[in-house]
Amino acid sequence: MAQTNGSSAPLEWATVKTTLPKAYPPMSAREPIRSERLILRPYVATDVNDFHLLRLQPEVMKWTGQGRPDKDLEETAKCLEDRLPGSTKGESAYEFAICLAETGEMIGTGGSHMRVGELGWPVIGYLLRTEFWGKGFATELMTAFLKAYWALPREEVEIKVEKSTIVGSEADLQPEHITAITATDNGASQNVLGKLGFKLARLFEEEDPHTPGVMEALHGYALQRPQL
Repeated sequence: MAQTNGSSAPLEWATVKTTLPKAYPPMSAREPIRSERLILRPYVATDVNDFHLLRLQPEVMKWTGQGRPDKDLEETAKCLEDRLPGSTKGESAYEFAICLAETGEMIGTGGSHMRVGELGWPVIGYLLRTEFWGKGFATELMTAFLKAYWALPREEVEIKVEKSTIVGSEADLQPEHITAITATDNGASQNVLGKLGFKLARLFEEEDPHTPGVMEALHGYALQRPQL
């Protein structure tokens, strides 16, 4: 993978052959993913109150595209509807409710929410309620998720990716990657990504969705699929 030079510049693209997961299994058929302290499972309608608690926290929501807490429970319910089994967005993503194994309480969300991200590859992300920060839950849930994600059935595809993620020649069959995007000042998530083996691939800028006309510095991280 190409190394970043420490400064942002316009993204550069190349079309490559690689592998990606086939269409994700229907949410109704997705088995829960278990780790020592957590269960990752598809969303259900009764998650709305726990989901609302998560989306009320300004410290959590500042890292989302919305950039602010939900106004009310109705706004949260509409957001959850897009993630339920049968919804187009929910079925096309590989994202889960994050729950405590001991109690079943939903404490966050995580997984791959986009198959085509800012660097061309699928993207992962997570949100956890602030009272569960600093306890290793983010690393634990992403470790469990990635193990399940890499085990999904694959197919060969041709896609456009940012050149910093290319290994060797563009003409070679490229090793598959998954990416994560963080704001420059999100050091906590950057530390988690480092523990998972992600490498900083690209510094770039995008318009701040909360402040039109203002550019935001972003860090693009990439992780190569392990040899199974």
